[in-house]
Amino acid sequence: MSTQNITGDRLGLDHLVVAVRDLDVAQDTYSRLGFTVTPRGRHTELKSANHTVMFAGGDYIELLGIEEQRPINAHYAAFLRQREGVAAIALKTADARAARAPLAEAGFPAAEALDFGRPVDLPGGAREARFSITQIDPASTPGGRVFLCQHHTRDVVWRPDCLEHANSATGLAAFVIASDDPAATAAVYARLFGGAVTDRGSALWVETGDTPLVIATPDHLHWAWTSDPAFATPRPFFAGAVIRVADLERTQQALQKSKFPTVVANGVLRVGSASAGGAMLAFAQEFDLNTLIP
Repeated sequence: MSTQNITGDRLGLDHLVVAVRDLDVAQDTYSRLGFTVTPRGRHTELKSANHTVMFAGGDYIELLGIEEQRPINAHYAAFLRQREGVAAIALKTADARAARAPLAEAGFPAAEALDFGRPVDLPGGAREARFSITQIDPASTPGGRVFLCQHHTRDVVWRPDCLEHANSATGLAAFVIASDDPAATAAVYARLFGGAVTDRGSALWVETGDTPLVIATPDHLHWAWTSDPAFATPRPFFAGAVIRVADLERTQQALQKSKFPTVVANGVLRVGSASAGGAMLAFAQEFDLNTLIP
């Protein structure tokens, strides 16, 4: 059963959750990378805090930190005891509650939907961003936690003043998973998304409805992110993402200004996990897998 059947629309990625130990450092890091980073928000019920990098294409990156350890945020606390990086991916859904039963029938047990929010200061006064999420049992999603995210206040989250970035980023072009057995990992996500798996030689490509998944062995990913410390992580793991940009020259200028080590090849700019809160990032204007991993 595909997620297309779960909500009546084709799902894709809503956002990436990059778990970090120090939100101040993460905010500075992503600002230096040329992103417009939103002011800090606090999830009252979850006892966590975040900054976001919002994209005009309708997806985003969430930088998440734990303010007080509670059972409700135990996954992220445990993740951060090991490393920083992409701890979870959120999928789009129009109805988080309605998704639970079909997910379970498809082999993805899920918890009951959770409602929460965070206050947001806007020019016209404070408002609360509200969400409902349905978390899939992480034992059924190789590489990391996956949950469905329903936005009740999209206008509060996708603020026009936060969508322009100095590095010209416009959205997520691909999500990257490192796996010693790409075929097995890809099969699970193809079942979750109801998408096809395509063998591109250096990696497997899974359609999600928008942002595709690129699943490859560390040996292949090593070409793009040479000697990255994240490769020491037990596999499979959520490695990072390819960011779509409008102007590669502006991207390169922003990354040069950041002083972070950057590898440029085949029209793709690559930044290692040590310079991006544990996430491997690549930037491309016209993304093609062969330009990332020849």
